[in-house]
Amino acid sequence: MTKREQFIAWLGDAHAMEVGIVSTLEKHAADAKGQPKVVGALKKHLNETKKHATAMKQALASVGGSHPVIREGISKVVNLVAGFGTSAVADTPVKNAIADFATEHFEIACYTSLVQTATELGESKIAAACKTILKEEDAMAKTLKALFPQVNATYLATLDDDAAPVKRSRTTKSTKSTSRKKK
Repeated sequence: MTKREQFIAWLGDAHAMEVGIVSTLEKHAADAKGQPKVVGALKKHLNETKKHATAMKQALASVGGSHPVIREGISKVVNLVAGFGTSAVADTPVKNAIADFATEHFEIACYTSLVQTATELGESKIAAACKTILKEEDAMAKTLKALFPQVNATYLATLDDDAAPVKRSRTTKSTKSTSRKKK
């Protein structure tokens, strides 16, 4: 495989990734009802993600790559199945926030690689598009990090408080220190 062939494959992967993330963001925005800042951030990024998918599809076409229908389908299924893992549990908003934060960092890594590879191959327009996407992914990661304490606190507020803390016995500690002094 040549560098260009690998680059084309990676562009196809990026396109499939973005298409799959669209459905995840739609679901996570719906799951975040009652948290308007989270819903707003997810919907804003959903719009960006749709643009990212289009940009990667165009980049792929510009280098003679074909639309990766199978990869796109697999990506959608994987994202759908991942959503089932958090759908039926009370801590869904927290698990979604964790998954979204991890996804953004995965995308940051992917686009960092694409920028480097596009630059090396002289694909300046694709490198510029990937840099723009990279900035948006980085901004979303920072937004999610800032919102996470609110998401976590909101969920924790729905739980019962713990019982009074159990006091630990000091006999074990004092017995050890007494036995040391006798030696």
